[in-house]
Amino acid sequence: MKHTYFIFSIFFFSLFTNCGTNKNLQEEAPAQFAQAFYTKTDGEMMFYLPVTAIQKNRVELKNIYFKGLKSPIVHNQDGQNSYTASFGIRQSDYVMSSDPREEYGNKMPQKPEKSPVSIEKDQALLEYQENGETKYYVISNIEERK
Repeated sequence: MKHTYFIFSIFFFSLFTNCGTNKNLQEEAPAQFAQAFYTKTDGEMMFYLPVTAIQKNRVELKNIYFKGLKSPIVHNQDGQNSYTASFGIRQSDYVMSSDPREEYGNKMPQKPEKSPVSIEKDQALLEYQENGETKYYVISNIEERK
């Protein structure tokens, strides 16, 4: 009797533990994406997500988690159907002065923010809303372009 109770409690515990780790992670993409990529410049990293098809009345892209950072993803109004996210990364040439006006151009680096789901270095986690429900999708094989 004790063995069946023990086995049942392990099964029950693993059922709830497994539900808590997926965080609404979807295997099917919320839109059709082309190859995602990123670029690095002075103190900034830009993430580009080209979209070939999306149902804007049903799906709204919200945030992107990439390389330990989180940023809102916004639709570009450049005539192409693409989304971008900007990440403030540490720059090495800060202006330090006793006059605050001379330090005006310094950008603050973004604080790290852990992704709700574990992802690899060449992956990003897309947070989106579908019919009012927050969901996540992993984008893989992200390349750096110069």
